[in-house]
Amino acid sequence: MSFHVLPGPKGTCPECNVAHPADEPHDRQSLAYQYRFYGQHGRWPTWRDAIAHCEEGLRAAWEDELRKVGAWDGWTGDTPPAPDVMPAADGGVGSIMKRRKKS
Repeated sequence: MSFHVLPGPKGTCPECNVAHPADEPHDRQSLAYQYRFYGQHGRWPTWRDAIAHCEEGLRAAWEDELRKVGAWDGWTGDTPPAPDVMPAADGGVGSIMKRRKKS
């Protein structure tokens, strides 16, 4: 199967189709970002991927905030887990779901 992601509106990030400063994280919940990333890497993006291009201090701040709400992926190694935050059906940014720990 093949697909193409259309460019976003003028003035939006070419990676995630969302208007944000270039030094800020990509919108990991954007369908455009998710499919573009999957097409390039063969896996779904994590928040770690969305903040990878940011300056170290900003990455640390985002990681800290994402950990507070239980959305940080926390993976190590080469294979990240499946996404824990997905876009909402209505095109909204979605919701954060905490993973349940196995008993």
